Formats: sequence, structure tokens, C-alpha cells
Amino acid sequence: MPASQSPLSFTLRGRLRCDCRDLVVPFFHNDALRLRRSEILRHTGRLAAGFVLLFMVCAPFWDGSYETLLSASLLNVSRLAVVLVALWVVLDGRIGARLRRKLPLLPFSLLMLSGGALFALSLADPAASDASIMTHALLLLAMGMLLAAMPLSLIEVCAFLAIPAALDVSGLLPDGAGVVSAGVMPTRVLFFVMTLTAGLSALLQLHRTIVNIRQIAQDPLTGAYSRGFGSEMLFLGFEAARRNCRPFSVAFVDLDNFKQVNDEFGHDRGDRILAKSGESLIAGLRRGDVVVRWGGEEFLVLLPGLTTGQAREVMRRVVDKGLAELPDGSRQRCSVGIAERIEDKIEEPHSLVDLADQRMYEIKKDQETDGMGFSQGASRSSRPGGGASSATVILHPACETSLSVSTIIT
Repeated sequence: MPASQSPLSFTLRGRLRCDCRDLVVPFFHNDALRLRRSEILRHTGRLAAGFVLLFMVCAPFWDGSYETLLSASLLNVSRLAVVLVALWVVLDGRIGARLRRKLPLLPFSLLMLSGGALFALSLADPAASDASIMTHALLLLAMGMLLAAMPLSLIEVCAFLAIPAALDVSGLLPDGAGVVSAGVMPTRVLFFVMTLTAGLSALLQLHRTIVNIRQIAQDPLTGAYSRGFGSEMLFLGFEAARRNCRPFSVAFVDLDNFKQVNDEFGHDRGDRILAKSGESLIAGLRRGDVVVRWGGEEFLVLLPGLTTGQAREVMRRVVDKGLAELPDGSRQRCSVGIAERIEDKIEEPHSLVDLADQRMYEIKKDQETDGMGFSQGASRSSRPGGGASSATVILHPACETSLSVSTIIT
């Protein structure tokens, strides 16, 4: 996650820029927002599909077309296509599951397209009754109003508005007279106003989702994800790596002697150091990596796609110069334990975290590190202010076969 997306950018301009970008396009959404939004779109899509199925069952009795329901007409085939799409969305089975995960808005989009096609065909079919046209128009309007329940970005709202716009440009929407006109209001105006209102409501839903994510899924002090949401991301990332036969590493990060930092400099200054440490971790990692505040001064870093050796190099680069500056001019150091699901033969995600945690504590005990993350035997010239500026990352020897138990100093 880039530093610009961290909640620790306290300027109003920074927050507005981030909010506006998230509201316009979905491509910059962070993992928390992407996950929550996908869940909402999935459940809302299934609810909309259930409504469509109920509507299609009742429609033949409303428009009187039940007598010709079994005839092989183009309109009946279109109705059957709408029902099949709605069934696919409601059942939410394995067929197309991967595609739905990548494109969570796809099910509802297919419902809208099939509903729009049904309405267009009923308008173009000279044999279609006025009641049938009105029924299909009502279905499309109702589906347009269901947009209000979905957290959609501006570009997605415009895409949905393009459906009635395309019907209008093609000349399929009547201008004013006829049974599909609502009183003195032309159908095109009715479609546009209702869909636009639903689209604005969808934008508000997205903004509300963003605010809720920041309040619930992210730790307000450090900008990292909360433990509850981090556990969910851990499970999803681990399962995705296992499904795709990819490596998945976790790094357990513990700030060294942080209790002494609080005692010496005060809890207010300790909170600032902790916040800066979290910000440094987030800023130094890739966009796809996840930083979780696991508890107190402990952080869990999820590194999907990285082997143990790659994770070691990434973490060494991130914490190379320390995570925060202390009031006495020194740097806040940390100890890091790393575990990887394939190399360590781990079958459960939380077992991977436990192993990384165990390795980190073994290092702290075996190396007898001081508050800066150096072993007690390290020379003073390697410490901040005592010669060349260098950093220490303490890793378990199992992280890489070429590593020894001794402290790694770069």
C-alpha cells in the first residue's frame, strides 16, 4: 500500500484527494475496501436476482401473456434468458466463481443487460401487447433503482446510465405519447431521472463504505489494518496462495524494548513512535502487501507471492534504517520472524503466524537483543551515533539456509 494511501496523512487535502479517487474509479481501492465492497455487491446482486425471478414469475399474469408463454417467440426466449441469468446469480455456484471474484459487479451487470434487452425487444416486437411493454419497462426501472443499494464508483454509475441512454439513442424509447409514457412525463425522462438518482445514491453508499472501512478495518493510530480484519485477509490470502500453488510469507514484527521507550519518554511520545513505525512499514511495502497491527507494538506483515528469501530481503530493506526516530536521536529497531507456507509445510494460516511469532521470540531470547534490535555482542561502531549508520534485522536461521544464527548487519 503506498504511503499516500495511509490514514496518517493528516492534511485535509490528502484525505479529499484519496476520497475523490476512490469514488471515481475502483482500481485504486485498498484491500479492505475491495473485500467489503465485493461482499456487498455479491449479496445485493443475489437479492436483486431473487427479485427478478419473483417478478418474472408474476409478469405473465400481470400482462396476460401466460396463454402464449410456451410459444417459441423471440420475446419468450428473451424472458427465459433473463430467468437463467437470475438463477445463475442466485445459486452463486462454482460455474463462473473465479470470474465473479475478479468482477464482483458482473452478475448485476448481466441482469441489467438482460433486462434492458428484454425491454428493447418488447418495444421492437409488433406482436407485444402494451401491458407486456409496460411490465418489462417496470422491471428495468426497478433494477435501476436497485443500484441505490450498491457501493458504486462514478465510472460504474456512468456505465449503468449508458443502458437507458443507448435505448434512447437507438430510438427505442418513445418520446411522449403511448402507454409506456408515465402521464405527461416522457419515458426517456423517467428513465434518466430515476437511474441518475439511484446512481447518486450508489456513490453515497460507496462513500459510506469507505468511511466505515476506515473506522472499523484500520487502526486509527498506525494506519495498519486491525487484527480482526487482518485475520480475514490472512485467511483469504493463504487460501488463494494454496489454490494457485503460490508461496505466501508472513513476517512478525516486534518493536524492541518498546515498554522502556514508553517509560523513558512517556506514553504520548510512545504513541507517536508507534504511529511512525506503522507508517514506515506501510510506506516501504508493495501495494499488494498487508500490514496488520496484531497487538500493542506487534505488527503482522502479509507478503503474498514471496518465498522466504524474498520476504527476508524485503523486510530488511523496509526496516534497514529503523522504523522511527527516538527523542534521543537513535532509531527504533525491531525484531522480525518470517515463515512461509510451502517451505515450512504449514496447512493452516494461523499456524503460519504462530511459527513466525515463535521464531521472533526465539531470536529475542537467543540473541539477547537490546532496545535497538542489535545483539548485545554487536560493536558500538555498528550502532546509531557510534560510527557508520547501519541497521539490524534479526531473522530465524530457518528463513534461509545460508543464514547463520548471528545478527545480520548491513
